[in-house]
Amino acid sequence: MMNVVFSYGMGANGTAALLRLLFEPATRPPELADDLSNLIVITAQTGDEFLDTAVMVEQHIYPLLAARRVRTVQVARAGHYERDGIVVLDDTREPILCLTSGAYALLEEMTSTATVPQSKDRKHSQKFKGWVIDQWLKTNIGDEPYLHVMGYDVSEPDRVAGDLALGLPNKIPWYPLVDWGWDWDACERYIFARLGVRWKRSHCVECPFAFSVTKGGRARTIPRLLAHPHQAMDALTMEYLAVACNPKQGLIAGKEQLYDLIADWPGGPILLKLFHHHLDAAEWAVYDVQRGFGRKPDDPMKRGQPARSMRPLITGSRTDMLAHLERAAGLLGRRLETDGRHWRVWWRRRGIYFPTVEHLLTAAPALAQHKTNSSFPKLWREGLKATRQLELAI
Repeated sequence: MMNVVFSYGMGANGTAALLRLLFEPATRPPELADDLSNLIVITAQTGDEFLDTAVMVEQHIYPLLAARRVRTVQVARAGHYERDGIVVLDDTREPILCLTSGAYALLEEMTSTATVPQSKDRKHSQKFKGWVIDQWLKTNIGDEPYLHVMGYDVSEPDRVAGDLALGLPNKIPWYPLVDWGWDWDACERYIFARLGVRWKRSHCVECPFAFSVTKGGRARTIPRLLAHPHQAMDALTMEYLAVACNPKQGLIAGKEQLYDLIADWPGGPILLKLFHHHLDAAEWAVYDVQRGFGRKPDDPMKRGQPARSMRPLITGSRTDMLAHLERAAGLLGRRLETDGRHWRVWWRRRGIYFPTVEHLLTAAPALAQHKTNSSFPKLWREGLKATRQLELAI
């Protein structure tokens, strides 16, 4: 009998689709056994899901799956590299706990590289969800055909098209919400009719897509951060580190910072006061950050591929690291500059023509690791050469 694999992301879309398959046998695909014995509900845990999502799943979904003895699997990425593999957090027909802490968290990856998730694509979703599930399927299903149920709704044709190109070659995709003509509102109404609860959106605390202005994302997400201050600390720390190392970063599309959104929100200043205490208590580092920027062919005004080298130089308390930074500024004959939250000593600023380079020292929580991109040495040399030629020309 063919396996039916339901990728359960814990959001309203997946929850509504799963509920309807459980409660309305007429909506089930012909491949699904009447007793649901061949159904596998699988969740890839990124490690950064809001805890209230886990509570809702444990209260409302897992009891239904356990009562029907549906095989329920939770998996997570084991590390940064694919060679690290995955971790099977749970594989049971009697699910109880929703293990949202995962194993290797997306936030851990972001802070180790002093970056934020990119809002222009969903590469991290594939890395921490799609790839992880595929590895489990390779081991447990192998080359056998399987029906893969996804919770994209009728308003997401682009995501459906993207999903069709992903996954294993033996995957037979099915998008029930598209077939039913359901959008997110329809899913929310169905869940409320079945369970009597308003289902919360499922996403990581640092997800940039969650702060959409047009879709009311900020009105939903910022109050959740205020209600989960310990998780808000993680997202704010990630952003602080990234912006310290690159002032052009910011969690919301690189244009806005989560810190500023929270500062303007009722109750936000109280959370930010806790955040400043959190920063004071953390171990800090002075970072040496260098970037090389290529250029687009035949256009020196357009930036090409960038590459970075980042090294933590020394660690200690926040006060000591800022003192080291101030001393470095004096030794280099530079100013210690601040935007009010971050401190930097600029050795070289990027030019307006490419290729070019930039070089700075900064202080931030000691979470990022020494990393140099493979293309950095070449871009750095080319950028330095072009900068010196421009200086001579001037």
